[in-house]
Amino acid sequence: MPKTMTLSQVMKQLEGQGDEKVRQRYVRDGAGDNVFGVLLGKIRGLAEALGTNHGLGLELWATGNHEARILACMLLDPAALTEKEARALLEPLSNQTLVDELVGRVLVHAPIAEALQVRWMDGSKELPRRAGWKLLAGRIARGLAKDLDVRATLARIEHELPPAPYRVKEGINFCLVWIGLHLPAYTQEAIAIGERLGRWDPRPIPKGCTSSYAPEWIAASLALRRGEKTEARKAMDAAAKAKATPARKKSAGKRPPAKKRAR
Repeated sequence: MPKTMTLSQVMKQLEGQGDEKVRQRYVRDGAGDNVFGVLLGKIRGLAEALGTNHGLGLELWATGNHEARILACMLLDPAALTEKEARALLEPLSNQTLVDELVGRVLVHAPIAEALQVRWMDGSKELPRRAGWKLLAGRIARGLAKDLDVRATLARIEHELPPAPYRVKEGINFCLVWIGLHLPAYTQEAIAIGERLGRWDPRPIPKGCTSSYAPEWIAASLALRRGEKTEARKAMDAAAKAKATPARKKSAGKRPPAKKRAR
């Protein structure tokens, strides 16, 4: 049964679970100064204990605290949000992590998702544009974009991604990959567009992670669906195996000469 807690009780619990090293990392990643440093797993555990609580979710969001807002995304009721309320939550944000959490956990499930998607994709603000493309991707994955003109959307992706700001590029690319994964009739077309767009992301690929390059991302995800291991997963498994196997100790000095066998 969900636990009943007041806003002050929840905030006190979040603060008590904070870690300074985690807090510093969140600040470096753009979470701002109002942050405790609580790991996501602990926030999830608290959300499971609380259950859906739209009113508490709105109160948590209003605090401006990073972890409180992440938790709010896990408590809000998508069906209870109006378009005006959703815009008021997302449009002032400057942190892409919160944008993605709000879109992925709440807005994509809301009856107003399509209206928000259209508004934000056609807008000029960077993070709302990112949100619009991610909303479309989420609706495609859930089979909720049945009237979508996919070829027109793919043409728009190819046209809009190159000049877009980096964080919008990520959202557009995410949508391209999701089309390739969730609409099999367009998989090859999505891969071809990804090849024409090229490797637009200048960041090095973290060890063990999948490339953001759409053709490789699509191929790796489809391989996982088939139960195959990607090169990234093979590398991770090999590294884990090497770490788990203790190095053989080298004997000090020279090995003594072998004794001659008696004839």
